[in-house]
Parts: sequence; structure tokens; C-alpha cells
Amino acid sequence: MLIGIIGLAGLPPMNGFVSKWLVYRSLLINGHPLLFVAAVIGTLGTILSVYKLIHNTFLGQLRLEFQQIKEVPLSMLTPMLVLAILVFITGFMPGTVLSWIAQIQTHIGLPAVQYHLGGIDYVKGGLDMIWVSSILFYGFAVGAIIFYVIGGKSKRIHPYDNYAGGHFLTADVQYHYSNNFYPGLMHLIGNWYRGSFKWFESVLVSFVGFAAKTTENIFRSQQPIRLLSFIIVLVLSFVYFSSIGVIAR
Repeated sequence: MLIGIIGLAGLPPMNGFVSKWLVYRSLLINGHPLLFVAAVIGTLGTILSVYKLIHNTFLGQLRLEFQQIKEVPLSMLTPMLVLAILVFITGFMPGTVLSWIAQIQTHIGLPAVQYHLGGIDYVKGGLDMIWVSSILFYGFAVGAIIFYVIGGKSKRIHPYDNYAGGHFLTADVQYHYSNNFYPGLMHLIGNWYRGSFKWFESVLVSFVGFAAKTTENIFRSQQPIRLLSFIIVLVLSFVYFSSIGVIAR
């Protein structure tokens, strides 16, 4: 799942980063800085959403009813491992896939992407995922050396031999994703959230509820066919008169 969400979030060294990099570069080269910023914000939102997915699934304490769960058999692990390896290989060496992309572009009459084994070969900025991934792994290696070799000895403890926020965790006090997932964020924006955002949220909920109730009443009315026919006539009339105006001009 970790490899999958890294690719989904568009982070190196997985293949999702290559496609997002092409989008970013295209927006900048073609003069769309606002769309570039919007794409980056969308990426940040994706990272937050997939982080919560892995947090909710694997972090926190294991519930008592799940203590005896065992790993799935090899027949179920193999497809996931194969897909994870493909996600990494096509991110580490995207040229293995970009060759097919170039053939498709040539076939439909588009200029073929200039690629090499590690990525994209452009005059105005290229991409070499082999270098990017190598630097990333080098940083992880340095961190591992500092943590495991230079740092103090680590000690494994049971999840229940722990504490959070000064409270010791036991089997009857579960630390899980459902327990204050956003306390730090709410501490910063709490006053603004309870004021402006809560008001806007209530207005939006009221509007959506009114629209939903109105739509429900329309569909539950005694003569829905006549109402639907009237709406279709209005739409067709608008299209007809619009087309007459275009022809006249």
C-alpha cells in the first residue's frame, strides 16, 4: 500500500511522479502559472488523503478482535508484489514505457516525446529519474546510518506498553485514527473554523438540503412527465433561438 500511495500521490521514485512532472512542465512552458499552482495544490491534497488512508489502516493499536489475523497466502501476495515492482520500475526507469508512448504519438501524427532510459530529454528542462531516485535513496541511507549506527540502540516495545499525550495506552483505551486525528490543526484554526467556516458550512448544507428536497418533490409529483416535457421544450427553444442568432450574425 505504501508503494501504491506514493505512486498515487505523484512522489518520486514511483511512476506517478513522472506523469505529474510532465503536466507541471507543460503548464509552465505554455504559460499557465495559475493552473500549475492549482495542480500543485491538488497534489498536496492527494498526499494528505492517501496519508490518512495508510494511517487509518496500519497505524495506531491493533484491535483485540484482530490479534489472530494472519498474512494472506502467496497466491494473493504475488499479484500485489508484481504490481508494486512495476510501479517502481516504471518510475525508476520510465524510458521502458515512454518508448510505447512515442510510438503512439508518431502513429497519430504528434511529435514523439524525446526520452531515454531514465526519463525525458528536453532542451528546456529534462528529467532523469535514475539520478533523482539515487539521490533520494542516498538520503535514506544517510538517515538509516545516523539512526541505526550512530544513534542509540532502539528498543521494541509492545503497542500497549506506550503512552500518548501523557496517557498510558491499554487494551481498553485504544489509540486509533478515530481519536482526535486533527487536534494540532484545529488548535491553529479552531477560532476561524468555528466562526466563518461553520457559518458557511451551515449555509451550504441548508442550500443542498433545500435543492434535494425540491428535486425530490418534483420527482414525486403527480405529473412528472408533463414537467419533464416542459423543461425539454425550454431547453430546445433556447438551443433553437441561439442557433438562429449565430446564423444571422
